[in-house]
Amino acid sequence: MNVIVFGATGLLGSAVARANPGCLQVSSKDFDATDPVDTERWFIENKLVVTSSIAHICCGKVAGIGGQKNRTMFMDNMLMAMNIINALAKHQHHGNSVYYSSSCVYPKHLDEFSESDMLTGSFEPSNEGYALAKAAGQRLCQYWNRELGTRQFIVIVPPNLYGPNDNWDLASCHVLPAIAQKIRQSHLQSQPLVIWGQPDTRREFLRSDDVASAASSIIAIESTQEVFNVGMGTDIDIDSVVKGLCQRLKYKKDYTYTGDMVGKTKKLLKTDVITSLGWIPKYSYEDMLDYIAEEMIQREKI
Repeated sequence: MNVIVFGATGLLGSAVARANPGCLQVSSKDFDATDPVDTERWFIENKLVVTSSIAHICCGKVAGIGGQKNRTMFMDNMLMAMNIINALAKHQHHGNSVYYSSSCVYPKHLDEFSESDMLTGSFEPSNEGYALAKAAGQRLCQYWNRELGTRQFIVIVPPNLYGPNDNWDLASCHVLPAIAQKIRQSHLQSQPLVIWGQPDTRREFLRSDDVASAASSIIAIESTQEVFNVGMGTDIDIDSVVKGLCQRLKYKKDYTYTGDMVGKTKKLLKTDVITSLGWIPKYSYEDMLDYIAEEMIQREKI
């Protein structure tokens, strides 16, 4: 069975590619997934590979806090999902397609999320555009499964991710690279350290390689389950993240929080389904802090 990874150069896609040596790695250089004509062209040219395959849909546009609710974030992610999913429904005759969604598809009024909770309430406003697009892709997978009469499309819902090939652009990166860079800048420039949000905000993080290993476990089983939460099963407060990184990056001064841009105070995936398969994450939160600190140090040497 051929393995195809769409979005293979990104954080998640590169992890899936590492877990599948010899796979066909596809990026935006190969075709424009927001363009249905260009997408169809690529699928026709590669139909012999696609027809019998395991396809991983990892591509998408991401942004940091405040950048996930605009028109571009919504349209680009929705178009990518619709064009690739529809092309796979047409050209993939044997195998499965895995669509990687996001925990932001779950309603803002919930603190913990089961797989059936999508579209049972409104989205968190701060990432509404991204959430709408991911929810649309997730629902399209389910519609196609109904129409095809089989579980061709599998949906994996991860929490906040980190790992190799993450975005470290301070203007658009996610929380872990942002905190590490702010700590390091404060240390090197002897400036006050100010962290966005509040110290008791809790978040769930997972290494991208753990998501890739979970996907392999899910694909291998016979099941009618379409959607799988893949997470740590536990969360961590932001202050523990900050303290852990301060210790590892040798920052010994005090720091403060802005108290704003908090969003939800807790977001935790319920992982009963995936853990019932015997899957557990390999990397702990201590491993996470070690990795982020080491990555920060290595980037200073470049």
